[in-house]
Amino acid sequence: MANIVLVHGSFHGAWCWQKLLPLLEARGHAVLAPDLPASGGDDAPPATADLDSYVTRICWAIDQMPDDVLLIGHSMGGIVSAQASERRAHRLAGCVYINGLLLTDGASLVSFLDAHADLGVEDLVLKNMQVAADGLTATFPAEAAPEVFYNSCAPEDAAWAAGRLTPQRMKVYTDRLELSAAGFGRVRRFYVEGTADKAVSLAYQRAMTAETPCEEVFTLEGDHSPFLSAPAALAGIIDEVVARTGA
Repeated sequence: MANIVLVHGSFHGAWCWQKLLPLLEARGHAVLAPDLPASGGDDAPPATADLDSYVTRICWAIDQMPDDVLLIGHSMGGIVSAQASERRAHRLAGCVYINGLLLTDGASLVSFLDAHADLGVEDLVLKNMQVAADGLTATFPAEAAPEVFYNSCAPEDAAWAAGRLTPQRMKVYTDRLELSAAGFGRVRRFYVEGTADKAVSLAYQRAMTAETPCEEVFTLEGDHSPFLSAPAALAGIIDEVVARTGA
């Protein structure tokens, strides 16, 4: 049995793990899947939502577990997981990045995109999200979500998820990571890439794992949201990581 903490991505909440979580629990794992501040059903003021508050929430979840934890971050949750790895390296058996933003020390999502403009990726998240007039938050239109986030999901699952997306504060995209070899660097890393991901393109994913190597990169022939489109396959990968790390 492993202790697992799940970290959701932008516009999402703990609800996104609805299909994966029971599969993990059925395998005997103890799982915590918190909402990040001002995300999902969390009622924190949006002004409090940034990398620091996200990491504080995830460190709280890690601290609820009695033994070593396997941390799992999806998409933007990868940024949160990396910074949480820095703060709680001594508590983590490993970290799994699911189509995750796996960035280097000092980087932010914005700086990563600027540095990799030469890849020529059409960023469908930036193209479709609607930024508020004050520039502080963004929403993602439900009509665009099935194509960008859920293109391998059953239509009913895509519609269900698209209807639950909530506004995302923009600050986390410019907040820079502060990572060290003694913290983040000591945590075993694993990556799950999605070959048909239209939100974090495969080109971006492979650029990230080239710059920050992982112990293993697992490949799923699917979209940005394997917790909905391929939950059994994803649970199997997580089980493999659990067996390897002794989480």
